[in-house]
Amino acid sequence: MDRENGIEARWMTWHEAGDEIVDLRRRAFVDELGWSERWVRHARDPEGLHLCAVSGGKIVAVISAYLYEPGAPELADAALPDVDGWTVQLGKRVEVAEHRGHLVSARIGTSMVRQICESLRPARFFLLLLQNGHPHLVDRYARRGFARYGDVGSGDDALTVMTVEGEEALEEFHLKNRRVDRETASGDDPIPVPSLVRFLAGTGRGDLLAADRLGAENLYLESLPPGDELPRLSAQGRLMLAEQRPRLAATPFPPAPASLLDIGSGPGDYLAAIAGETPFAGYRVQGVEPAPELLARARAAFPGHTFRPGSAYATGEADSSHDVITAHFVLVHLRSPDLALLEMRRVLRPGGLLYVVDGDNTSFRGPDVIRHVVETYNHGYAGDRLIMKDLPARAAEFGFQPVRRFATTMRNTGGTGPVFGPDEIRLGRKESWSLLSFLREWGGGTEAYREAEEHYFGTECEISMNVETQVYRLGSAG
Repeated sequence: MDRENGIEARWMTWHEAGDEIVDLRRRAFVDELGWSERWVRHARDPEGLHLCAVSGGKIVAVISAYLYEPGAPELADAALPDVDGWTVQLGKRVEVAEHRGHLVSARIGTSMVRQICESLRPARFFLLLLQNGHPHLVDRYARRGFARYGDVGSGDDALTVMTVEGEEALEEFHLKNRRVDRETASGDDPIPVPSLVRFLAGTGRGDLLAADRLGAENLYLESLPPGDELPRLSAQGRLMLAEQRPRLAATPFPPAPASLLDIGSGPGDYLAAIAGETPFAGYRVQGVEPAPELLARARAAFPGHTFRPGSAYATGEADSSHDVITAHFVLVHLRSPDLALLEMRRVLRPGGLLYVVDGDNTSFRGPDVIRHVVETYNHGYAGDRLIMKDLPARAAEFGFQPVRRFATTMRNTGGTGPVFGPDEIRLGRKESWSLLSFLREWGGGTEAYREAEEHYFGTECEISMNVETQVYRLGSAG
């Protein structure tokens, strides 16, 4: 909540807020700007997505979005050809006069765009600007990633059509809005926006979510050939097993007989290792993995364990079928952690445990030349590299209650082998750098990576980063 202004954000249905939204639009469009009454309503308002800023129980700002499938007449009206997927129109953005200096609608609008990109994966955004309204808006929206597409209508009804479409433009649009959203969230008096995934699922519109399209992309392996990653993944699995033993022992797992599902099992080493640990004696253990190459390797290397195709967004498991779900270095590689949390909630039994292990990229410490590469990668990677910082709040929206939280600092101050201490692992310099080798394959940072690598091995600098374990219990109301 924006504490200074007492503002909170809410997704609201037209049934519960339509009259108030229309009144706010009328005051802004008709009373202040002198536009005609026709601009107050949109034909698709009843099924639109409406993100509202609320203060003192009243809506003080709202921005709306409308979804169109191919063939929708509204697309022809805007002279837009069909595309394969959702087309999203943004519009009807208004706020009461006394809050305009705080950019309330702009702030919630940025979060709306980010969440739509991450959960609906649209093929195009567009907006319509009234040419006799605010012509300067064309330049403003151009700076935000929209391109002028053309003009429709004539006279007082002439409109400028602006779009964002094409894979490269949409990715840049998503990343830019995500970056601004994060910066706003970390500033003074942020306005946290609830999960769009949770809202759609809770209002019976979960069919809009792009689980299939998201499940078809594998951000982790897009630039990292599986063959090149197998040695590193196996070594990482062995290292993390040693780190995890005390964490597993300190977690109140359900007693056997019970069922454990590992999401994103990769080559299978880690799941096969933890399956033999004492807390899981008597458990039925299985894993799901979306990458065919890694799935084949897991099945071949560990024939005594069950591995099935499935993603974090669509595991293929039955409702309430598992007592424990583990996700080991998975969430940071997901475009939509919220959609994964929705699936985990569906598959987990009430009272079951969600056990997440991942790197906390916000904890990186090191020279500026290396930190710059890490932070640039965080911003430019479509997966959510900063999810561990946000996970407690986001998991709570899906009914997950915190049980345990551990942090282990990985440092490059060790010798020839790992040295384990309380909440710390000290690695050799070469081994520590190998944990960052994935940065080399990122197309946007090759030269910066080379400079960072030269600095690292040319000095005695120290680097560190935390690995976090977060454990949650699914409440009975889920």
